Amino acid sequence: MFCKNCGYNNPDPSKFCRNCGTPMAAAPPPSAGNPPLDAGNATASTGYQPPSTGYTPPSAGYQPPSAGYTPPNMGYPPPPPKKKSKAGIIVGLSILAVLLFTLPILILTSLNPPKTDPTDPGTSGNVVLGDPSDNGNTPAPTTASPDSGIVRDNYTQIYGDGTDVATVMIYICGADLESDGGFGSIDINEILAATLGTNVNVVIETGGCTDWYIDGIADGQVQRWLVQDGQLWELENRGAIGMLNAEELSDFINFASYNYPANRYELILWDHGGGSLYGYGSDELYPDSTLFLQNIAAALAATNIKFDIVGFDACLMGTIETAYMLEPFADYLVASEETEPAYGWYYTPWLSALGANTGIGTVELGTAIVDSFIEQNAEAQEYGMESTLSVVELREVPHVYEMLCEYMPDTSASLAEQQFQLISTAVANTKSFADASYDLIDIVDFANNSGMDGQQELISAISTAVKYSDSTLRSGVYGLSMYFPYTGLMEYEYAKDFFSQFGFGDEIYAFYDVFVNYLAGGQQSSTSRSLMETMTGEEQAGTDYSVYDWYDNSTIDSYTYDSIDYTELEILYDDVSETWYLPLSDEDWELITAVEMQILLDDGTGYVDLGSDQYFETDDYGNLLLNFGRDYTWVAIDGQVVCYYAEAIVETQNDKIYRGYVPAVLNNNDYIEIILEWSDATGESYIAGYRLAESNSTIGGAGTVGKGYMQFETGDMVDYVCDFYTYDGEYDDVYYYGDTLYIGSTLPAVTYEDVGDYNTLECYMIVDIYQNYSWTEYVEFTVY
Repeated sequence: MFCKNCGYNNPDPSKFCRNCGTPMAAAPPPSAGNPPLDAGNATASTGYQPPSTGYTPPSAGYQPPSAGYTPPNMGYPPPPPKKKSKAGIIVGLSILAVLLFTLPILILTSLNPPKTDPTDPGTSGNVVLGDPSDNGNTPAPTTASPDSGIVRDNYTQIYGDGTDVATVMIYICGADLESDGGFGSIDINEILAATLGTNVNVVIETGGCTDWYIDGIADGQVQRWLVQDGQLWELENRGAIGMLNAEELSDFINFASYNYPANRYELILWDHGGGSLYGYGSDELYPDSTLFLQNIAAALAATNIKFDIVGFDACLMGTIETAYMLEPFADYLVASEETEPAYGWYYTPWLSALGANTGIGTVELGTAIVDSFIEQNAEAQEYGMESTLSVVELREVPHVYEMLCEYMPDTSASLAEQQFQLISTAVANTKSFADASYDLIDIVDFANNSGMDGQQELISAISTAVKYSDSTLRSGVYGLSMYFPYTGLMEYEYAKDFFSQFGFGDEIYAFYDVFVNYLAGGQQSSTSRSLMETMTGEEQAGTDYSVYDWYDNSTIDSYTYDSIDYTELEILYDDVSETWYLPLSDEDWELITAVEMQILLDDGTGYVDLGSDQYFETDDYGNLLLNFGRDYTWVAIDGQVVCYYAEAIVETQNDKIYRGYVPAVLNNNDYIEIILEWSDATGESYIAGYRLAESNSTIGGAGTVGKGYMQFETGDMVDYVCDFYTYDGEYDDVYYYGDTLYIGSTLPAVTYEDVGDYNTLECYMIVDIYQNYSWTEYVEFTVY
């Protein structure tokens, strides 16, 4: 199994990459009664065929539905309240990646299918083929005056006086978000609840899902709908086709704009998102498909439509690369730098605002989208749920790009002056998203941390382009992120070619070329010891970067590397304090970006991997203490000690949330990861939900991120699992660990409990500015 961080091909299903320590997806525990879990992962399709340039409109106009037809009842009960338990607290840091974020599955009521008249020629199946006759007014020309000499005209002209007509196109590829929780149906319900008026057309395409919660939306089919008077009318059933290809997206845009012409067009793409590298969308019917940025550009170029807003109700799409790609096609981008909760945007308020005044300013409309989204997520904030959303004026983006291209040569000059440490530390300290697993960082926060020449010009350009932004997140979130190769050098060459397809790169990649070579050089010259060496004494070969075109020996050799000599780091014992410690100098700490404690438990036959925690202590001299043996306590659920892996620390406006996961099997079927969170402000700890483990996740595409956690139901059966090692340090297998947990009406408490009368081993993983992962020797604590 290949590690996403370092690319090493792991020969076994251990939870950690054998080379760099990044969490991997493990196989299910062996059991005669437990069926094997699907370990297949979807990969992105490699080929792309551009859409046909011509669009043939329908041969005849759509007919309105028959007067006697009753459309589907779209009412849902309100979601049940979230549950949380109150117990102890942990203090920790984090570096490890996580791809899914907190949100409960809402229990939705199935709706009765609409009744149809088989003699009515306008009906087909459970829904009516038809189109209410009022499509709005004929659009006027779209010209505008520029606000300044450095930006183009807006594509969309807004007239006011009640004459504007808006067509909102919402592309809902439901995926597992719908089939597992009905979140697409929830948002459709919000759309139907809006007061649209007569000059707003909402056209929806649904598909990409095996199980829709709304009866009448066909499972496994792609359909197009019109929203009118709070009802959903089917316009077209396109059959079992994929939604994540450029031709289908452009056909939807052409279909909606031809049948519902307007002077302002809004396009919302609803689904999973994977940021600049991995694009938009996951389709359960075609799991190998994804719309990458260049595919979206091809789809938009195949239409003649210029959009007022293009929005992504999806994770991680608020990037400079996304904005740069969209600039030729739209005036504004509304998107999130961070992951989104599963229920995404709150559609009723902003669609109603548009319906009440179709001449509403675009920034005002975008602000309504952001405010309603953040307000809806206020409760999720209590659970460490990150919510960010921004309104970016795309005609300002070329200037942002120009300033970014000017800023990067300044940082290149700093690299030439032996200041790699400064820049690498700045990246490590900059606000990243999806827990740094996608190499996306906030641009302004990076500029503030690096402090190179041109900093203020870049920050000023971004503050001008980002017209409105709000967040429940930590400080350092300013509205636009960017790809910065740091934790995943394996993807850099791909990314460089990828973005060049829509003209993005230039001086930015002149800097990156030097930076990644210094990273590679720092890794090649490191004396770090791998986890394999810690466990078995066998050295592990590092990643061979020389196979990549960006690799340059002369650049690598030109730099003098300040590195930690890991061979000189020896764990010592202090007789006075009776404490084991690892001596670290001030110079060592300047090179360290993260530290993680790891624990093994001796059960008498071998070692149980209890997991990891970012909690650590130092003495007055900066020495790293190994003192697990002081109290022998570890994470527990309902009093049962479990294997726990720390992942993230989330700084909100008023709190710090510490997050990690517990591997388990749900109902003898699905390999899952139970998400635990601790609040620094309140001392509360709780189960935030669970996600499918990567080995059997239903999320397709090429790295798109899920939009929320699933919630346990009463009666669920949970069996904890653990990785197991022999006394020789060889990985053995994955086994059940502890007693079965049966979920009741309230979730069990999360606490710290004594691990029992077992010997334990403790070591630390240290990460430095070159992204070297080095493990110390283990210290054994013996129970007498």
